[in-house]
Amino acid sequence: MLSMTTAGASGPIYYLCTQRHAYTIGVFLGYYRHGLDDFLRIIPYEKIDRLGRLPTGNFIFTDFERLSAAQLQAASELCHRISAQDPAALMLNNPAKVPNRFDLLKRLKAAGLNTFDVHRLDDFRAVQRFPVFVRWESRHDPPLTGLLESPGALDAAIAGLPPKIRRDPDLMIVEYGAAASSDGRFRKYSAYRVGPTIYPQHCFINENWYIKFPSTRFTEADRAESRTYVAENPHASQIERVFDLAGIDYGRIDYGIVDGRIQTFEINNNPTVLARPPNWDATVNYSRYAEMHAHALRAILRPPSDVVLEIGRGNRNVDAIHASAMRRVRRRIGWFHLRRTLSLRRLRKRLANPSEQPRS
Repeated sequence: MLSMTTAGASGPIYYLCTQRHAYTIGVFLGYYRHGLDDFLRIIPYEKIDRLGRLPTGNFIFTDFERLSAAQLQAASELCHRISAQDPAALMLNNPAKVPNRFDLLKRLKAAGLNTFDVHRLDDFRAVQRFPVFVRWESRHDPPLTGLLESPGALDAAIAGLPPKIRRDPDLMIVEYGAAASSDGRFRKYSAYRVGPTIYPQHCFINENWYIKFPSTRFTEADRAESRTYVAENPHASQIERVFDLAGIDYGRIDYGIVDGRIQTFEINNNPTVLARPPNWDATVNYSRYAEMHAHALRAILRPPSDVVLEIGRGNRNVDAIHASAMRRVRRRIGWFHLRRTLSLRRLRKRLANPSEQPRS
C-alpha cells in the first residue's frame, strides 16, 4: 500500500535501522522541533518485508554491526534493488561497502591516517607495540581490559578471560592510540557526517584515557572549550578524508588529537543523535544538537518524484511502520522517566529520614 504524508516540495528520507535501536534517531524526531515530521520515516529492517510499494526518496542505511550475515546481505540487496529502480535516489552508507570497526582501523593504519593498529586475538603473539587493550569489535561497551604494557600482560589478560569469551571472533586487540593534552587530561572529539555536511557535536574531557562521558569535574572552562570546538569545526578536512576512506556517508566519528593529527577510534553508523527529551538536564541545551542535525538532514532532501519503488512483499504503508517504531521510542522514554521518578522519590525519602539510611 502506498502512503506518505509528504505533500510539500521535498521527497522523503528513509532511515533504516534495527527495531530495537530506532531510538538513536527517534528521540530527535519525536521530542524536538526540526521541521522534518512530513519527510523522515524510520523503517526497521525487521519490517521491510511488510512493506509493498513505496514513494521513492533518499535512504540512510545504518546499524550494520547489529545485523547477522544474512540480514546484512539482504540490506545490500535492498540497496542495489532501490538504486536499480531509481538511480537518482541518494543512498547513504551502502551496506556492501561500509567496513566493520576492525577493517576500518586496519584501513586507516594502512593509509597512514592512524598511527595505531588492531589485531585479532589469534595474532596476539605478533603484537609489537604496547600498551594495548582488548575490546569487542561490534559492541559499544567499554574495553574488557585496562592498558596492558607488555606481551606477558597481554598473554595473562587473554588467558584470564572466560573460555566462551576468549573464543569469540568479535574480540580484537587495539594498540593504544590516545595521548593526554598539555593539561594532563584526555579529550575525545565527536563529529557527524550527514551526506555532504560535517558538523562537530562535542568535546568530552576526562582524566581517564577511555572516555564515554565527560568528567564529573567538567568545568565551565571545559564547556566553553567544547562550544568553541563546535563553533569552529577545526578538523573538518581531516574528518572528511577519514569518512571518504571508510566509504561512510552517515555516522559519527569519535577521535582524539595526537601531534596535531586526528586519530580515529571508531565511526558509529547508527549514532544516538539525542538520548533524552528537551529539559531532561537543565544544565544542557539539547536543542542546539537537534538544530545542527536537522540542518544537515534538510541538506539531503530531494524534490518529490513520481517514481514508485517495489520494496517488500507485504502491503503495510510506511507511515504505519514509522508510527510503530516511534511508539517503541516513546515507551523507552516513558520507562526512563519512571525510573528517574522512582530514584528521586527514594532519595527524598532517605534525606527526609536520615536515621533510616543503612549504616556501614
